[in-house]
Amino acid sequence: MYTDLFLALKDAQNPRGHPILAALAYVFCPAAARWWLAGADPDEPFDPVWRSLSDLAAGEETLKDALKRYGFEGLMEQVKTYIGQVESYRRLNKRTLAPELSPMFPGGRLDVTERHLYNKAIANLGGKWAHFFAYIRAWAFCVKDWEEHFRFSVEPEFTRVYIMLTLAGVRRPVRFPVWQWIARHGYSRRYILGLMATNPLHDQLRFGLARLANPEGNKPWPVPPEVWALQINGQATPCEVSFSGDILPSLVEGLAKLAAVGPHPPLSALQEPFRCRQCGYQSQCYDQRSTRNELTSLALGF
Repeated sequence: MYTDLFLALKDAQNPRGHPILAALAYVFCPAAARWWLAGADPDEPFDPVWRSLSDLAAGEETLKDALKRYGFEGLMEQVKTYIGQVESYRRLNKRTLAPELSPMFPGGRLDVTERHLYNKAIANLGGKWAHFFAYIRAWAFCVKDWEEHFRFSVEPEFTRVYIMLTLAGVRRPVRFPVWQWIARHGYSRRYILGLMATNPLHDQLRFGLARLANPEGNKPWPVPPEVWALQINGQATPCEVSFSGDILPSLVEGLAKLAAVGPHPPLSALQEPFRCRQCGYQSQCYDQRSTRNELTSLALGF
């Protein structure tokens, strides 16, 4: 869910040490902010949902074409079967959001022989077979699920774009990737910017900055965009921020100072280690030689 942050941190057009990115990194995890400010380049954590949406938003391929490009040309029947299983399971569980994510869902499995034949292909999707079905599900269902919440009156255009995060007193904006929907009806326009979230109220700073962002380029928004939180279970909600935009400059300034001087505890690892699986600085924080996934002394020496 944090692929956008690490893409922004890796973006060569975004200067190292930029206060907005430093603040965002510090909110994600102080240790990540420390590594970035020290000059370490993050890896891009493989996110099958992000990869699927990026391929879909490019508009150049069908799902079948994309999977063939990754090397799964011999599994098209299994893909059709999986999509059919999801549709059937949803019809049987209409009151449950994305019931196919439940452990009770019987689909989304390949036998050992099939997996063995496509070891090279699955390496193109991060090396985990769970990514295969997550990729398919995101393409076939997630965008449609979100659009039901948007309640468009016409078919929208779905793309990946960059917005420019900026604040008063900050001279240079930051490029930040988001999902964008544009619905055109006559002379009217409706713009929606979507950011991935683990729950609707998550990551207040990121959403607060997105609400004040400008589009990339010199043209302003034709109409003010709506900012929505997107979850992989198909839920989409308008973003809610619990503070006024007026305090964002001082908030970002304070967080950026903390990112610069510390402390830098690895809070994600200590409180929410699931975030570490989505972090581009795993190799800095964890001892790669250990079989017990231990934190390094550098990570703990904040």
